[in-house]
Amino acid sequence: MTDALLAQLADFGALGLFAGFLIYQHISMQKRLDLLVERFQEQLRDIQARCDASEEKLRDRYESVADQYRAERNQTQATISKVVEDNARKLESLVTKLEK
Repeated sequence: MTDALLAQLADFGALGLFAGFLIYQHISMQKRLDLLVERFQEQLRDIQARCDASEEKLRDRYESVADQYRAERNQTQATISKVVEDNARKLESLVTKLEK
């Protein structure tokens, strides 16, 4: 605060000094509140970053498991298809033998 403002507050006596104290307290509390808000926002950013990293890790794990199941399904499907084709050939060969 400037000297002129302090002199004017002192001219009002105890009430002026109390008003000065309230102004000082308000300014210092506002600075403290700004600092607390900044720290809180930093904590939120850290939590969000950790959550994003965890979510990405989970997503990667899900994709790897899904890819594994897709590969197994394709392999099983190919195996079953081959068995069906083999059985169809055997059946055709039996049918031709029976017709002779």
